[in-house]
Amino acid sequence: MRNQQQSLGQYPLYFKLTFAVFLILTLLWAVLGYLLWPGLHRWGVGIATTVEILLAVFPILCWIMWGSMALASTNHLRIHPIWLRISNRWLYAFFPVVLLIGKVVGVTKDRASQALIDLINHLVELNLYKVPAERVLLLTPHCLQQSDCVHKVTTDVHNCKRCGRCQVGTLLEIADTYGCKFVVVTGGTLARLMIKNIRPKAIVAIACERDLVSGMNDVFPIPVIGVLNERPCGPCCNTRVNTDRIKEVVEKLING
Repeated sequence: MRNQQQSLGQYPLYFKLTFAVFLILTLLWAVLGYLLWPGLHRWGVGIATTVEILLAVFPILCWIMWGSMALASTNHLRIHPIWLRISNRWLYAFFPVVLLIGKVVGVTKDRASQALIDLINHLVELNLYKVPAERVLLLTPHCLQQSDCVHKVTTDVHNCKRCGRCQVGTLLEIADTYGCKFVVVTGGTLARLMIKNIRPKAIVAIACERDLVSGMNDVFPIPVIGVLNERPCGPCCNTRVNTDRIKEVVEKLING
């Protein structure tokens, strides 16, 4: 039996992994420039120098992005919304390479995913703006519902009888208390459809590492705070979540 707890404060790990990625890329880029120089030099010093400078732009941009994100994560730099969106794309663009480096140094895929989720959550929470309660969407997977429950909350969450056997009732109470939207979905396709129909300004999403990483990427540029579920019965069955964390996040989004 596996009990996966909410990751807290793991985002520095993502910076360490991306540092290793960029260091390797910079070295490879330097080797590439060194190998290209003799051939380019035959065309003229000006052309060779121009090409080498253009090649240097990529690693320089990577390090500028890394440095600005590191400063932002320590609350020493306020990120402009446009820059936050660019950085979001940057985080996801290098995620496959980060997973590869993580595997080499003994960091599991789940742990690297938790670090990415935690970093995005951290950046979103540092740059929160006030969101009307009715524009906040609480998005939950159907595995949070008791597996033998006969009430179909995926069609209408208010079908929940709030019996206390699972946490759907507690989450419904949170949604009712604060006035935010709450839906339970069976998968990513339905989740995207619900988001398209509801058009929220912010999302609190509950899921496992894999679904959160892909889902947070899919709904860009809507800000998402991801909360990892707990799996005492294994994946996709009778999962649970820290409802105090959900309440805290909803309050932060509404209060700004």
